[in-house]
Amino acid sequence: MKRSLTNCPVCDGELKVVKYECLKCKTKISGEFDRQEKCQGLSDEIFDFIKTFIAAEGSIKQTEKLLNCSYPKIKNLLKKTKAALDLENDDEEVDTGDIIELISKGEYSVEEALKKLKK
Repeated sequence: MKRSLTNCPVCDGELKVVKYECLKCKTKISGEFDRQEKCQGLSDEIFDFIKTFIAAEGSIKQTEKLLNCSYPKIKNLLKKTKAALDLENDDEEVDTGDIIELISKGEYSVEEALKKLKK
């Protein structure tokens, strides 16, 4: 994932976003914008999960409590986050029990489960 500039490469001063430009139609929007573009492209679900996981200091058990969900759901969110951040490991081992539980809770489609099991 490419990082946006946060500091001036000349003097190391803080940079702020003041203009956006559409690559397709060349529309330009000027103003002062928050620098949350670092998280641009992440779904709200993934972004909220990341914030909660960090607040729980990486504890899966605490994250379960804060999100009021199961261990397999947290593992699924971790996998989705890894994929969204291009950190997926193709050699990842598949836990059949987790996949079955996720299907039963409607958190995984049968198609998604079959793909994971085929790996």
